[in-house]
Amino acid sequence: MLKDSLRAWIEVQKFPRHSNDVFSFVLGSALAWYNAGQFHWGVFAAGLAAVFFMANGIYLTNEYQDYESDRANRERIGGEKRGMGLDTTGGTRVLVNGRLNRRHVYIAGMVFFALCIPLGLLIQFGFKTGPWTIPLGVIGLFFTYGYSNPPVKASYRGMGELFMMLGYAALVFTAYYLQAGAAWFPLVICLPRILSVPALKLLRNIPDARADASAGKRTLVVMIGKARAGRVYILLVIAAILAFIPAVAVTRSLFVLLNVLPVYYLASSALYIARGRWNDPAQLAKSCRSGFKGLLLIPVTLALTFLLSAFTGY
Repeated sequence: MLKDSLRAWIEVQKFPRHSNDVFSFVLGSALAWYNAGQFHWGVFAAGLAAVFFMANGIYLTNEYQDYESDRANRERIGGEKRGMGLDTTGGTRVLVNGRLNRRHVYIAGMVFFALCIPLGLLIQFGFKTGPWTIPLGVIGLFFTYGYSNPPVKASYRGMGELFMMLGYAALVFTAYYLQAGAAWFPLVICLPRILSVPALKLLRNIPDARADASAGKRTLVVMIGKARAGRVYILLVIAAILAFIPAVAVTRSLFVLLNVLPVYYLASSALYIARGRWNDPAQLAKSCRSGFKGLLLIPVTLALTFLLSAFTGY
């Protein structure tokens, strides 16, 4: 019993998805070192912990808030019994399958949100990172907590993709700011990441649209329809691919070719949709899997591009 409960707690925290947040923070920090020559390990460690707690807060509370739509979801990629994977949608199924108490999961999420506060105070006043540290932390909490929790509930009002885009932009900017102060540089370089995050969220909401609508969750896909959502996804992917140009222009390094890998996966994902395959669950699953790989690789390859370019001079 204890073993099953522990496994359920591990699953509901979506640890593989934390790579989205961790790598974005790493990228912002790496850009600070590349562009300004500034990096502090203590700030980095405390900031990374805050990012992890904030992400855990949204993953847990979102699982609680989405219970009704997840329970009604019979069309999710992965089926009714399978848990979370690269191509699955519709939550982890931990609460739907009754493996944990819903209220306990929600409380745990709120505890993780609260743990961000002392870390923010430590970073600003202990490491003296600047006056915008706490305001930026508050902005991060607003986008994460407000994504699915009341009173904002952005993902229930067609603003989920917007909140994710702005939230990840704020994350990268904050990581840079904590090390080197305010600058436009990280936002320009990270445009592929900023644009691909809402794109993948839009794509992954397509198979869940019917269940979301039945539960009163008006996602952007529910509002504009699956076909239009597919077209918007293609446009966002194209924009994300073109947004690698600043990284090429800034580094003029052979290491920029590392970014061909996420471009390949994103382009492959968009091609499935361009061929009208969003109607086919198996093809849609392949598109989601490929797109998510591209999404995860973007901050990794961008960070490596700038770090290797600085280290080697090429």
